[in-house]
Amino acid sequence: MLTACSPSDDAAVRYAEDYANHEPLRVVGYPSTGSLEVTQEIVWRIADERAEGLQSLASSDGTEDETKKTAANWIKEFRNGARGKVTADFYDEGSDRQMVVLYFHDTGQIKDIDVRLDGNGGQNGWRALMREPSPKQVAAVPGWVPRSPGALGSTHPE
Repeated sequence: MLTACSPSDDAAVRYAEDYANHEPLRVVGYPSTGSLEVTQEIVWRIADERAEGLQSLASSDGTEDETKKTAANWIKEFRNGARGKVTADFYDEGSDRQMVVLYFHDTGQIKDIDVRLDGNGGQNGWRALMREPSPKQVAAVPGWVPRSPGALGSTHPE
């Protein structure tokens, strides 16, 4: 007897394959299931240089052009770091949005990202704000971000 995979089964298989093919993400703070999953997928798409896959994780807050340029910039800037050890520091509670700081250990780079539930009532799931079309925006590290994970106790100072 043949059994077809449902779309959710296909997504679970893809996630398991991605997980097996990449360095595990180290986690500090208190992510929700959704904020953790989208953050993990962002790191994987950057590492694999899959711009379309990264763009698919963008929230509806930006234009298509902003999203496309941001994805290309994130990949260009962080692809080498994303292939190695990465720690994600999740700030504050993550019921509908969460600030995440990525620490790329092999390159010493740091990237802050804003993940949130998207769509009417969060119906589109967790996505990332991708409105950084300038390479300078992508590489900039906000002044509040500590040099090492967990230094602020995963509490946003603002």
